Amino acid sequence: MIKRLLSFTLFVIMISVILYVSHMYTLDYIGEVVTFSISGMYIFHFIACFIICLSVELLYTRLPSQVGYAYLASVFIKIGVFVLVFKSAIFGPNELNMTERLSVVVPMFMFLIFEAIYCGRLMNSQQA
Repeated sequence: MIKRLLSFTLFVIMISVILYVSHMYTLDYIGEVVTFSISGMYIFHFIACFIICLSVELLYTRLPSQVGYAYLASVFIKIGVFVLVFKSAIFGPNELNMTERLSVVVPMFMFLIFEAIYCGRLMNSQQA
């Protein structure tokens, strides 16, 4: 359990840093400035991803058949907390341009994919 979670966390950290650096490089290359903290979004999504993977892993030890439902519920909670935390950046007085919209959506979907991979592998290991 711990080995699987730590190895996946290290993998997510490496990929996240690479994608964050490329995201910042791309924004700098095209000359765009966003009005919110992109690093804050990446950090939020990483922490939420770790908490979701940890909670799903802990639930897997007790109720392995409920892992999918726990993942689904945690994704909805994560999106709700994200909207609450970044409410001023997303729903501020100024409308977001396309670059800012993509800067919000890309990290969210990237970490959703990481979480889905982890939970999917966990559920597939249950069937084997």
